[in-house]
Amino acid sequence: MALSLGDLGVIAMFGSDSLQTLPYLLLARMGSYRTMDAAGLALLLGLVCLALVLAADWLGRGEKS
Repeated sequence: MALSLGDLGVIAMFGSDSLQTLPYLLLARMGSYRTMDAAGLALLLGLVCLALVLAADWLGRGEKS
């Protein structure tokens, strides 16, 4: 969550219209009352975060001596 918020802050301050991340796109959809689009993007962002956490957990369980 902290990385997502940091990403949102950097893109909001220094980004352009051609470069958008999922958190910024989610914020834009919520701001324009497109709740169904925002819900789909939130689900996608949640799944990506879950996949990254599971991958990090799986990779971190390597052989320990």
